[in-house]
Amino acid sequence: MSNLTGVSLFAGVGGFDLAMERNGVDVVASVEIDKKCQEVLAHRFPNSKIFDDVTTVKGSDLIGAGFEPSKGIITGGFPCQDLSVAGKRAGLAGERSGLFWEIARIVEETQSEYAILENVPGLLSSNNGADFAVVLGTMADLGYSVAWRVLDAQYFGVPQRRKRVFIACRRASSGSAGEILFKQQGVRRDLETSQPQRQDLAGSTARSFGQTGFAKYSPGVTTLTATTYKRPEDNVVVHEE
Repeated sequence: MSNLTGVSLFAGVGGFDLAMERNGVDVVASVEIDKKCQEVLAHRFPNSKIFDDVTTVKGSDLIGAGFEPSKGIITGGFPCQDLSVAGKRAGLAGERSGLFWEIARIVEETQSEYAILENVPGLLSSNNGADFAVVLGTMADLGYSVAWRVLDAQYFGVPQRRKRVFIACRRASSGSAGEILFKQQGVRRDLETSQPQRQDLAGSTARSFGQTGFAKYSPGVTTLTATTYKRPEDNVVVHEE
């Protein structure tokens, strides 16, 4: 199978772009409104077309730039200001974190095979968990199998504690997102690359994860049919009705 094609929303200076590039994904478009960040993206990813406003870019624009939905992945670390415990916590109703809905729109317009979303752990507790349920439910309603995990950057080659929620989405007709996110072997390879000096890979793998979860999509059902919330020291159990 030929390479996946990738689109990075809220690209910043290209963190997701670089991750995709390093894993053989052909990054064809980046969406970023900050002019300075655009300069970095243009220099670092000269073959990627830059769009400047996530609220105006259309799925057809991304497809025109070379994005192939059937073998496509859309990434988006949407703004966290309204979700962070350090802010006023307006949640998805906030002007900035509410841009999640643009991701949902673009994913729906492109019918991308995969999507990966990222945000601060505050997303889990925003509005007593209701906002996170909305994110999971929205992606499930769009036809995606959804899995999520809290990862700590200190276990992946970054010298700081930095926990983030990663949400993996895969077209439900193609398989389970859990098959991607809960594969221990793949995680251990990452750890071997970023921390070759560590011998206790099983232990460090477990510590790198926070809460985990899974959402099952069923055609015609507009709510989540199952979710699981487990701690890393527990066995990951995916419940399906």
